[in-house]
Amino acid sequence: MKIKAYLGYITLSLSIGLNLSACRSNAEIKSSDSSPMVHSCHSDHISQNKSNDIKNLFNASHHQAVFMTYDGQAFHCYGNALERAEQAYVPASTFKILNALIGLQHQKVTTDEVFKWNGEKRLFSSWQKDMNLSEAMQLSAVPVYQSLARRIGLRRMQQELERLEYGNQYVGDHVDQFWLKGPLKITPKQQVRFIYDLATQQLAFDATVQQQVQQMLLVESRAGTTLYAKSGWAMDVNPQVGWYVGWVKKYNGEIVAFALNLDLYENSDVAERQNLSLDVLDKLGIFHYLK
Repeated sequence: MKIKAYLGYITLSLSIGLNLSACRSNAEIKSSDSSPMVHSCHSDHISQNKSNDIKNLFNASHHQAVFMTYDGQAFHCYGNALERAEQAYVPASTFKILNALIGLQHQKVTTDEVFKWNGEKRLFSSWQKDMNLSEAMQLSAVPVYQSLARRIGLRRMQQELERLEYGNQYVGDHVDQFWLKGPLKITPKQQVRFIYDLATQQLAFDATVQQQVQQMLLVESRAGTTLYAKSGWAMDVNPQVGWYVGWVKKYNGEIVAFALNLDLYENSDVAERQNLSLDVLDKLGIFHYLK
């Protein structure tokens, strides 16, 4: 059961009403100087039927979940556990995105460098090979990104999390574990804003570095609309937490970032995070995936 759960690295309450403004709170995400301060979630233009469809989708999957979108103007929340939007969780493998950005920015790695497999048995056979940073991102190969984190070091990693105001900014004492087991945590609202800033190259990294990491996250294109995403599964915490974060670049250049956050179990389907996200994106008319 443990092995099956760990595949989440690879792939891919008081009841809160479905009113889409229910996610609103006094908390705000700190925006760049060029962007206004934005409250959590706003009412959406989609029909109540579609909203109910999304809530029912998560109910049927037996997960407590929130799905957030951000288009540079407003945050929107959907799901059956909207309170999760403001709650912080271990980022798990979604942190590979920032890990890669920091490593490339500070020249701890290049996109061409090949991380050599030392021949030791790894959790999955797909990890038992040489691979570059992009391949390791696609396979969510934990050992490669742990190696990169050790190169970056605790001091630099802590400085970068503080500089970017990423999540709660806690690295702790173990540079190769903090995004898997804690103490680092991040809210879905913080995730979706971070992802949007990467998609639009507004992060405090060189444009070339951001472009390189963007390409590592490419999933597929359909009719001029492109999907970028990364999954995550925090299985070393209780309860376990799942993520699927990314963005859609539409044919007209519009960017919509998204973040799925949900509870998971050891026997959860490893593809479920992606499938649920694609279903919601389709229902919202953001990425037409279902036929």
